[in-house]
Amino acid sequence: MWILLEYIAWGLSAAMLLWIVADAVRVNREFDEETLLSSKEGVDELLEHGAVNGNAEDRS
Repeated sequence: MWILLEYIAWGLSAAMLLWIVADAVRVNREFDEETLLSSKEGVDELLEHGAVNGNAEDRS
């Protein structure tokens, strides 16, 4: 019984690893390196729509 649970745990671990790698590849294809390394990525869009705490204050 314990061996079966161990194999299930290893299988879930392998599935999570594949999911992480697939997501990393997808993000790498979808965004360029400049966007991924930018510390302000997404902040402008949030501030334009007032999605940060319900107001559009500047955090620069």
